[in-house]
Amino acid sequence: MSLSASQIAALVAELQPLAGARVTGVRLHGERTLSLELSGRSGTVLLLLCAEPDVTRLHAAAARPPAPDAPLPLQPVLRRELGGARLASLAVRDGDRVVELLFERPAAPEGPQPPLRLLAELTGRHGNLFLLDEAGVIRAALARSPSTTRRLHAGASWEPPPARTGEEGRGPDLEPEAGAPFPLSAAVERHYLAEEEARRLVAARRRLREPLRAAVARARRALGKLAEEAARIPVAEEDRRLADLLKQNLHALKRGQPRAELVEWTAEGPRPVAVALDPALTPQQNMERFYRRYRRIAESAAQVEARVAAVRERLLHLEPLVTAVDAAGLDELPRLEREARRLGAAPRPQPPPGRKAREAERLPYRAFRTLGGALVLVGRSAADNDALTVRVAKGNDLWLHARGHTGSHVVVRLPRGSAGPDQDTLLDAAHLAAWFSDARGAPDVDVAWTRAKHVRKPRGSAPGAVTYSQDRTLLLRVEPARIERLLAAEEQAPG
Repeated sequence: MSLSASQIAALVAELQPLAGARVTGVRLHGERTLSLELSGRSGTVLLLLCAEPDVTRLHAAAARPPAPDAPLPLQPVLRRELGGARLASLAVRDGDRVVELLFERPAAPEGPQPPLRLLAELTGRHGNLFLLDEAGVIRAALARSPSTTRRLHAGASWEPPPARTGEEGRGPDLEPEAGAPFPLSAAVERHYLAEEEARRLVAARRRLREPLRAAVARARRALGKLAEEAARIPVAEEDRRLADLLKQNLHALKRGQPRAELVEWTAEGPRPVAVALDPALTPQQNMERFYRRYRRIAESAAQVEARVAAVRERLLHLEPLVTAVDAAGLDELPRLEREARRLGAAPRPQPPPGRKAREAERLPYRAFRTLGGALVLVGRSAADNDALTVRVAKGNDLWLHARGHTGSHVVVRLPRGSAGPDQDTLLDAAHLAAWFSDARGAPDVDVAWTRAKHVRKPRGSAPGAVTYSQDRTLLLRVEPARIERLLAAEEQAPG
């Protein structure tokens, strides 16, 4: 809640002893927050002017607000224009929530400098701060104005906001602090510090809660997918039965047949069975295709119980953590974030300010999660493949690439000391390697995989070109449903 017009007027009246003080410091703390250090007959006083939405205010401050992550571009301008100036007057303009500070500047070598005015529009959601010259032309505006009726940019003449109609807003309840140098200012500062801390708490909880809830949702989806895999076991048995039948009749089959009419001997006697074949494959290859599909499903199904237990164990830690975050204070959230990071469900770290922050805006990979929760990183381009493989991947991580094709490098994050990926994680990563290559759409793709420590970037080689050793090849039969599931589960790439 912002200050009311009458509260602003009372504050301006209280701050009148600051008239005549010199500006010894100017700092920007946010897009619309400015503090002036004033030295005069009241000593050194920090005057805060804040036009941030819903917390617009001015007051003498005992505590300096925190500095922004990166210097704001207008700070040097304001320091140059206001540094050393004398605050000639402080007044409310026309009884509205606009405060005008008039500054007289010291003479320059070329002669006297005209005065400047700092206008603080403390008008709630559309508040702003403007530096005006003697003629009322805007020299600088702290924030871009959303107004559609006033032209409020540098070089334009400042226009006052529309007159308020109706009853004045109530403003927050304030109890002046007896004994303080500026009693009403002390009450305003106490009120808004508490409000800002409450806002920080809400934002911090939200930042930690959202990735945790996403991880819980992924784990629950994984349980559903694992249940589907368990239901596929009868289908795998049918593939094995057909493979056995083809094996018994290989001598009677020819390449190019779209189907085979065979006889299966059962306890009830012989019965005809029609088997759909791939005409492009030999009878032997058709048989191996059925056996391979059977083994893949059977091996995966054999691990379903263990993976279900692992996912349920993960949920046992994640769900109470979400509840704890909703009840935690600011001092408890760092510990909860460390626990979330241990579970792989923490928010993306805040990038450092400056150049590194700009570089961090675009990562060289996209991120996906397997059913078991493993993180899979996929290079975005040839140059990004180099960055992913050389700089991001750790030696123990799994590295994959579609053999004989141009495409993305794929890296699976594995815990230190891990013996290797489970079958389902390997299949998920291999599907991503096939999809993000020029083999996309092919029914079968050979995918090479090895540890990242066995991949080398030859000096002077083209972007994305690497050599690797100790590799194995996965003969991948592409499952469209698996690709759809992985693409739908893409997440924000972690730092």
